[in-house]
Amino acid sequence: MMVIPSDLPPEVAPLAWMLGTWKGWGMLATPGDAPDRVVVEDIAADVRGVQVRLVTTIRAASTAADPDGADAPADSPDIDPTLDAQEGLAVLAEGEILREETVYLAVLPGSGQLPPPGEQEPRELTGSGSDMSGLATLWAGVGMGPRVQLNSDAIARGPRAESVESLARLYGMVAGELMWTQERTVSGEEVAIDLSGRLTRTGFARTASGEAVPADVAASPGGGLPLFDVSSAAEVSPLFPMDEGDPR
Repeated sequence: MMVIPSDLPPEVAPLAWMLGTWKGWGMLATPGDAPDRVVVEDIAADVRGVQVRLVTTIRAASTAADPDGADAPADSPDIDPTLDAQEGLAVLAEGEILREETVYLAVLPGSGQLPPPGEQEPRELTGSGSDMSGLATLWAGVGMGPRVQLNSDAIARGPRAESVESLARLYGMVAGELMWTQERTVSGEEVAIDLSGRLTRTGFARTASGEAVPADVAASPGGGLPLFDVSSAAEVSPLFPMDEGDPR
C-alpha cells in the first residue's frame, strides 16, 4: 500500500489519478469537409478546496522543423495516428492558443459501503466550467476507477460562442497515458467528435504541505483513498472505441 499525503482531501480521492500536469497531441474537428486539425494539448489538474480544477489548453501544431508552421493550414501537418504522446510531441511544435477551458469537478458522497470483491462503486460527479469563447457548461457524470464520463447538464452561450447544444466527454488512463475525447452537438448538425487526445504526465500535483501526489493513484474499490496502481494497460479496459494508438 502506498503512502498517501496526509492533507490530500478525501473528497477528491476518486479523481486523484488525474492530478498533475499532462501534455500531448490530439485532433480538433474543423468545420465542413476540411480534414481534422492536429493540435498540441495541455491539461493541468490540481486541488481547489474539495474540488479538482482542470485547465485545458489547445494549441495549433506545426511540424517541429517548420518555425512558421503555426500559421499553416488546418489540414497540416500530417501525423502518424499510432504515435504515443511523447512521440507525437517530438515531431510537433506548438503555436497559438485555439481553445482554453477551466472546469471544477466535485465528487458526490458515496454509499459508504464496501462493494463486493472485484467490483467498484461508481461515484457521481458534478462540474462547472467555461472557455475563452464564452461557452459555460454545467456537467453531470460518473467516475469509476481511472475513468470519468461527463455529460452537459446545462449550457449558456455568450455572444461569441458557437451554438453548442450538448457535450459529452470521456477521460481514461490507458497504459499510463491520459486519453480523452469529446463529442458535441451544434445547432442544426448531428452529434460528432469535436476533440480527442493522448497525453503523458509531465508533473505531479502537490498537496498544501508540499507533498507530491503519487503518479499511480486511483480510487480504491470502495471509493475511498487511492490504494493501487493503474498505470498498467492490463488493469484498464480500453475506454474508447478506437484502434490502439489512435487518439480518435
